[in-house]
Amino acid sequence: MKLRVAFPYDKPASHYEPTRIHLGPEYIFLENIYSPLVELSNANGQPIGGVAEKFQWDENTNEYFLHIRKGLKTIDGYEITAFDAEFSLKRLLVNSSNTHGNFRDIICPDSKLETIESPCDGIEVKDKYTLVLRPGEKKPFLTHILTAIDFAVIPKTSVDPKTLKIVDYRNTSGPYYVDSSSDDGKILLKVNPNHYHYSDELPQEVEFIPSGIGDHKSSIDLYKEGEVDHITTIDKLNPEKVIGLSKEVDDASLHTTMDIRTFAVFFTERGMKEFSQDERLAYGKKIKEALSSYFLSRPGYQDRKQFLPPFGDGQLSEEQKEAIEKKIKNTTFEVKNGKFKLALLRVGSIDNYQKLLEQSLPGIEVFESNKIPALTNYDSLEKMPHAFIGGPDITFNEDISLITYSVNAGVFGMTKAERQRWIAKYMSIIDKSVRLDMLQELHFKSLMEGVIFPLASSPYIALLRKPWKSNLPQIFANNPIWTITKN
Repeated sequence: MKLRVAFPYDKPASHYEPTRIHLGPEYIFLENIYSPLVELSNANGQPIGGVAEKFQWDENTNEYFLHIRKGLKTIDGYEITAFDAEFSLKRLLVNSSNTHGNFRDIICPDSKLETIESPCDGIEVKDKYTLVLRPGEKKPFLTHILTAIDFAVIPKTSVDPKTLKIVDYRNTSGPYYVDSSSDDGKILLKVNPNHYHYSDELPQEVEFIPSGIGDHKSSIDLYKEGEVDHITTIDKLNPEKVIGLSKEVDDASLHTTMDIRTFAVFFTERGMKEFSQDERLAYGKKIKEALSSYFLSRPGYQDRKQFLPPFGDGQLSEEQKEAIEKKIKNTTFEVKNGKFKLALLRVGSIDNYQKLLEQSLPGIEVFESNKIPALTNYDSLEKMPHAFIGGPDITFNEDISLITYSVNAGVFGMTKAERQRWIAKYMSIIDKSVRLDMLQELHFKSLMEGVIFPLASSPYIALLRKPWKSNLPQIFANNPIWTITKN
């Protein structure tokens, strides 16, 4: 049984690297070929066994024990053990570039690992199937950090020992492995019967077919022409396009998550430097006015006045909401015609936005981009956009991986050093209520200062051709293909 997937990337398998995840498609691809030590339940978001079948704290020593599943093997029969888990975590520390969670500050705060052989007192292999982490004190959210695919277990034999580059995408720790890959991004995955998620009902082969990028057909065209069976949650298309397609055809089932995606204007380092607080608020207000007719006249969207979901952790108090509304209402700055560089980051076709924005803000430069400004090296600040419109997944249950990713990606502003200090302080706080107060304050400050200007919200949406059946999670944007089945 082969599932053909429209995928909004045109990169070969060798492009994907767990310690360098910037955008959703990278995460989705990697979560299907690698497994982390701990996973989150698709049903309720609670931690469950991954590569580590069991995990628990020793209350006396504050050590964290991870018990690796026995018999977990790659497709070629290599058994994954605690030594592979140790290697993967130390590799992440050496590469020092991951975006979900600041692991080094928890496990090796006083040392920088230069090589895999460098000592780290916070990581020890107790025996072949037992890994021990020693953060010094109990860190309740360590479990959640380890669920991010940044912390995927990579078999030691699949990595070049000198460069630490992944050289073998066949022997992986996930439900699938790479059987073939072309330079234009067409990738064939096959199921690994040795994996704990395996069943006869899930797709035995998965073909990733590039869509909507370069000369490649859109996912809608590919679906209509019978060339793909699945449009993922992280497709380039906006929700209303996929909803519309589901109504046009008879053989499709629609999957929707909770309302966890927020479309917003995010001001970059350049925008923070060149525009005052009042100017940013005025620009945000003008952009929202221009695009409201687009967002709110289409299915799947709702108005959103805060960035974090109003039903989750970090949401604003009534007093804070009133303060922000008053601040925006009282902004008297008149937006002048002139240079304003605005990037559209994976929020659908530029045709949906450009004319409306140019009519409202003459002189604005609008362009599509696949680069997160805070994670991109520019030759000069002038090459950076002033702001970008994005629609990132964000926490509603204090998902530390998503919080730290959003901070690292510059969503809340701050310089790189300030972002690192904020994350370090946040992760040092044991009391959850105190952490959430800190998150709420950052959320409030970013809205008051015009760093973030929310536009609208929507669920993540996916489409699946019957008789394939979706069991994709409703509380995450993830797209674990092993949850798709055919009876």
